[in-house]
Amino acid sequence: MEYFGTNLTEAGHYRWDIDEGFRRMNYSFKELPFNPEEINNNMPNGETVFYQGGGLTVLGITGSCIDRRPGCKSVFWVKGIITREEIIKRIMTNKTAVEIIAKMPFKVKW
Repeated sequence: MEYFGTNLTEAGHYRWDIDEGFRRMNYSFKELPFNPEEINNNMPNGETVFYQGGGLTVLGITGSCIDRRPGCKSVFWVKGIITREEIIKRIMTNKTAVEIIAKMPFKVKW
């Protein structure tokens, strides 16, 4: 699973592989069919966006676990086209993703 957002200790949004903790990825989004920096702009914290395209399934949460600045987001994606319920299940069974969500100071509106 990939993630765009902050880690658990510092502000700043980066692209991460979170299958086994935070492994920083290339910051480029050229190969993605969406832009993680824009997928859920101008939405209240906790709101979610679901997207499928280009062989990926994406769930974006407005807001961050650590960064309180406006425009923060936490975006998760996996290869493959799966349902909204399935990506939520994958997020909630990924140890790092669960830590990210548990640290959010707002309720996620799944």
